[in-house]
Amino acid sequence: MLRNKHLKDWSKIVSSHFSHLSLPEVIGLATWSFGMVMTGSSSLTRVSEFIAKIKGEKSNTVRQRQKEWYQDRKGKKREKRRELDVSQCFAPLLKRILSHST
Repeated sequence: MLRNKHLKDWSKIVSSHFSHLSLPEVIGLATWSFGMVMTGSSSLTRVSEFIAKIKGEKSNTVRQRQKEWYQDRKGKKREKRRELDVSQCFAPLLKRILSHST
């Protein structure tokens, strides 16, 4: 559940630019990117601790969820979880970046 207004708003933006992603994939991408920007780090530990704090969750729970988001299917605990095809994210990401170029 996304209770933080800023994270929720960011998730809506991510969803609009990556409409091919499932809701769990959007939330994972939004959470990771929001955490990285807010902490100034891509460290799993730093991002997880920050997200856990703003969501009121245990750091280890958030850490495991964030870690599973980028792992291949074999690394995920639940059998139904999909592997994210990052190649499908390249075009929307490039389009987003170019839309902000001068």
